[in-house]
Amino acid sequence: MPNSVTDFWHMVIQEESDSIVMLTNIIEKGLNKCEQYWPNDAGQTLTFGDVTINNTAVRALAPDETSVRVCLLKVKWKDGGKERNREIRHYQWIDWPDRGVPPCRLTSMVATAQVLLSNIRGTKKPIIVHCSAGIGRTGAIVAIEFILEKLQQGIACESMDQILKELRNQRPFTIQNDMQYLYVHRVMLFYFIDKYKVFADNEDVMCKYKQFVADYDRATT
Repeated sequence: MPNSVTDFWHMVIQEESDSIVMLTNIIEKGLNKCEQYWPNDAGQTLTFGDVTINNTAVRALAPDETSVRVCLLKVKWKDGGKERNREIRHYQWIDWPDRGVPPCRLTSMVATAQVLLSNIRGTKKPIIVHCSAGIGRTGAIVAIEFILEKLQQGIACESMDQILKELRNQRPFTIQNDMQYLYVHRVMLFYFIDKYKVFADNEDVMCKYKQFVADYDRATT
């Protein structure tokens, strides 16, 4: 909504966020899914109310991860008569379809979701994540990070159905459909089996994993 963009930037400033993850395009299937709330091109400047945003650079997430655009934004505003500014990184995943799942490209032995999350995990500030409705694509990426953070902290991880219930207690309808639910599993299985070679010596597990991957790929292509 155009009249909420200024409020959005006030929230960014208030919460001191330095990372925004956008999992939608402005237009999808001919429908407007999001307002153009940031300058998309390097050198472009947009002003919303008392907040000015300048795009200082645009790059791909990584040389082999071009599905995520990264914009370096310089945000300026006035606070008590003094001009303030902050640098914010805006990550836009451009090929994740609404109510669907992204292409599960495995490049450099790391999935796109893991590359994206590793880029923002180091921040100490609140991370803003959004798609169009804020429950499907957003729910999937938040679920992946929720699991990864638990594992990295050595915290016992519940079964996926319990994790989904926990997330839905905080955000109703998180993860909209079966394919998004399976996508979370696909990324996590890659994390364990392909990246860290867990169960590499277990022929039965590896056989089931390969069958799951084949079934998943057929269902999503």
